[in-house]
Amino acid sequence: MCLGIPYQVVELLDEETCLVRVGSGFHRCFTGLVDEIGEGDWLLVHAGFALEKITPVDARENLDIVRRLIAGGEQGDG
Repeated sequence: MCLGIPYQVVELLDEETCLVRVGSGFHRCFTGLVDEIGEGDWLLVHAGFALEKITPVDARENLDIVRRLIAGGEQGDG
C-alpha cells in the first residue's frame, strides 16, 4: 500500500521539479508525470513524485484524514 500526501506548490524550479510544502515542511518534488503545474496548485505526492493535481478541497479533506489517522495512532500507543 502506498499513501499519497497533498503538497502545495511553492516554486517551480525547472521543467520537472518544484518546491512543495505541507505545514512547515518543504520538499523537492518531481513533476514530470503531471501536466500544467503552477505555483499554488495542490499535488498528490508519493515518495517525491507528483502523481496528480488535486483541488484545494480534496487536499484539505485528505490532510484532515491523515491528521486524524496520526492522532488516532498516537492515542492508541499509550
